[in-house]
This record gives sequence, C-alpha cells and structure tokens, in this order.
Amino acid sequence: MKKMNTLLTMGLTAIMTLTMLTACGFEFGVYDDDPYYRDDYDSAEARTLDGTWTGYIDAYYRDRFGLSGDSYRTTMYFERENHYGGWGYEVDYNMNSRYNDYYYCEFRWEVIDGNVRIQYADSWNDVWIYNYQLDSYYFSGQMDDGVGGSRIRFQLRYDGSFDWSFWTRGYTRSADGTGAFKASGAFAAAEEE
Repeated sequence: MKKMNTLLTMGLTAIMTLTMLTACGFEFGVYDDDPYYRDDYDSAEARTLDGTWTGYIDAYYRDRFGLSGDSYRTTMYFERENHYGGWGYEVDYNMNSRYNDYYYCEFRWEVIDGNVRIQYADSWNDVWIYNYQLDSYYFSGQMDDGVGGSRIRFQLRYDGSFDWSFWTRGYTRSADGTGAFKASGAFAAAEEE
C-alpha cells in the first residue's frame, strides 16, 4: 500500500508540474520566444562556426564577380571575438589556378536570431546566411547576397589544414577593423568592370 501511495503521489506531482509549466506559456521544444535560449543558441552557433570552412557556393561567383563554372571554391575563416561573432577573411579562387585567380577579403560576422550576417571590408552587400545546418564537420544552407533576391545554396566542410599564408602574407588587421582585400586574374578583371 505504501508503494502504491508513493507511485500515486509521484504521478500527481508530475501531472501538476506539467500543468503549471504549460499554464506559464512553456512548450516543450519551442524556444524561439525565450530570449535567454536565443542568446544561448546564437552563442553555441558562433562557437561551432569558429574556424576554417571550404566548399562551394552556387550563384555567388556569378552574382559577385560575373564568373560561372564549377571550378570555383570558397574558403572562409571565422574568428570569434565575443559570444556572437567576430572577424574573419574569405578567399574565392579557381581550383585550377588557385594562386593566380583569386579574391581575398576580410569581413565582420555575427549570429543574430539564428542567422549569420557577414559584412565585407570591400563594401560588398551584407550577406545573410539562413536555413542552415551546422555541426563540427559540415556547414550548409542558403544565403542572400542582396542581388536580385536570389537564394544561393552553399556546402562547406570544416578545413583544419587550409594554408592561409599566401593570401594573408604582408597584411595586418587594422585597429578600426576596415581590413584588406585583393584580387588577381579573373577575379581582378571582374572587379575592374
């Protein structure tokens, strides 16, 4: 009998707890309206994004540089300087002539309400990354570069062995965060147009 009373008491306590949480507006699995969860989520995403990512971004090369084809790649480095963002740099390049056809640019980035905003040093449009999947190995989703409302798909993988020395050699980050950018080959020709 004592065991039955204990089980009944535990069951009633559990039901009352669920009723009280539901009455207070809490729903299991729905945290979008909770600013503390949102902050924790954005901070966790920023921590995961920290590092180097390499892959393909469709339509981006056409939108930004007027270049098309499947030999172009992007490598991005994200350095976190606070809970939600920081600075970084990106190099877009032709896989067949990596050191001759490239575009290097520094940027600022921040995770805001589950989306990533990138602000480039060369005054290119802000890029918003949304509807993405991110873990320690892969980063994929959609981005909006502000050109014609196009939905650009990207697929990047974590790249802990990428050698940045060719592109970052001789550049020192400025105190005001304005950064540097440089282009060569097909990317330089696209910038001149």
